Parts: sequence; structure tokens; C-alpha cells
Amino acid sequence: MLTRGLARLGAVAAIVGTVIGIVFNLLHPRPDELTAAAAVRSATTEDIWILDHYMLGLAIGLGFLALVVIGRSFVVTGSVPWARVAVYAAIGSSAIGFATIGVDGFAIAQAAEVAGEEAAVMVAYVGEGLLLATIGSLFGITPVLFGVAVLTGDDYPGWLGWVAVLAGAIGIVNGSLIFFNGFTALTINTLFPIGSVLYTLWIGIMGLFLWRKAAAMPATA
Repeated sequence: MLTRGLARLGAVAAIVGTVIGIVFNLLHPRPDELTAAAAVRSATTEDIWILDHYMLGLAIGLGFLALVVIGRSFVVTGSVPWARVAVYAAIGSSAIGFATIGVDGFAIAQAAEVAGEEAAVMVAYVGEGLLLATIGSLFGITPVLFGVAVLTGDDYPGWLGWVAVLAGAIGIVNGSLIFFNGFTALTINTLFPIGSVLYTLWIGIMGLFLWRKAAAMPATA
């Protein structure tokens, strides 16, 4: 049973994580040249690179906590199975997201410093693969499943379900385009910011509704 304290903790995590995620997503350097070598140059020359990725990792962690609590807040019979599957998706996709941050935000810069630019480029290619997986899972499949959970019950307003489905659809389409065509200005500089910011906003709004729902929850299990 979800308690009032845990619900409010999840709500705060959702709201704070949303603010951090949007701010540092928008601050993330986006070079015009979308290559592994350009990523290495950004990692070694952009002063904000390390801090930006650290904060994005924090946002993923807070978002993960929020999603688990949000998933537990569904009580309508039709929504509960979908919410459960969505939480499982959040666990796996958040792990991929953390791996992406570790490689993109830390390993590339370390490889460039210790082993040279050529080795760092190889690490950057791994980071690109992880980013693709993050777009398809954390910003694709996961929001779609949470959106379906909202739409199959009345725990939350139906429009929130459509917002999550739309954000997830953008992520899935974007990931598919990247898989077959590689990174382009459309996919990484347009579709990814739109889809990721929309989904991040959805988490924050869900946090606000969860805070309101917490008032009717028991103080202890």
C-alpha cells in the first residue's frame, strides 16, 4: 500500500527532477557536427560538459524514484497491470540511461585524457549506441506504457495519458530513424529535445497530481 509520506516523496522527486532535467537538457552542448569526434571535442573543451551530465544523471535518478511511486499509485483494476509493466520498463530504461551518462559524461573525457583522442572516439561510439537505446526505451517505450496505464483507468486525467503516449511515440520514431539513418540534426537537435522535454514535463505534472492524491492516503501502511 502506498503511504502518504512515500507518495509525497515521489511527488517531490518528480517535480525537482523535472526542473533539473529540463534545465540541463537545454544547457547540454549540441555541436553542429554530429560525429563521435565532435562528441569527444565537446567533452574535452566544453566547461559545462561534466557538470551537465552529472545533473542529468541526478534527474534520471529522481525521475526513476518518481516513476516507481507513480506506478504504485494506480489503484483502478484496469490500470494496475499496465502500471506494473511500466515500472518494470522504467527500471530497465533508467539503468540504460545511467550507463549513457557514465559513458557520455565521464568515460569519453577520461579516455581522451588518459589514452588519447583515438581511444576516446571509440568510447564515443559506445556512447552513441547507449544514447540510441536510451531514446528508444527511457523516452520511448516507458512513457507509452505509463500513458496506457493512465488511459485505462481514472486515477489521473485522461489527457495526461495522451501526453505520455505522444512523448513516447516521438521517442520510438526518433530511435527508429537514428537506428536506420544515424544521428541527424532532425533526430538529435529537434526530435530528441521535443520528446524528452515533453516526457520530463509529464513526470513533473504527474508529481503535482500525486501530491494532491497523497492527502487521501493513509499515513502508515
